[in-house]
Amino acid sequence: MYEAGNDGAIFGMMWLIWVAAYLFFGYCQYRIAQKAGHHSPWYAFIPIVNAFQLISMANKEWWWFILFLIPIVNIVAIAVIWMEICKNIGESPAWGIAMLVPFVNLVAFIYLAFSSAPPPRSFQAPPTRQPENVPH
Repeated sequence: MYEAGNDGAIFGMMWLIWVAAYLFFGYCQYRIAQKAGHHSPWYAFIPIVNAFQLISMANKEWWWFILFLIPIVNIVAIAVIWMEICKNIGESPAWGIAMLVPFVNLVAFIYLAFSSAPPPRSFQAPPTRQPENVPH
């Protein structure tokens, strides 16, 4: 009665779409991490570690991750984290609030990744380490 020949193709297409979306949004977070001066922007591609990267980019302590796990509190925590990230990359904190609105957050995420706003005046790139002169 039913043909089962297309199940594999549909599964394969869904899997490819999921992988492409994961890589695209990982790349977007990678770009945001570069703008924020994060020491390892490639953490954006590692599940769970990328949440710690967001917390680090917002200059918050590691225990903010626990707030991500508490219902209702996580909404406030995510808003605060994204508002701080926006400030750190020279964008309006309103973009952080936009991260809470479904579908608008997709546009906001892509905008934050690909905009070319100058860094804020308080932003300072990490100093380059000079080799120490050690007498022999």
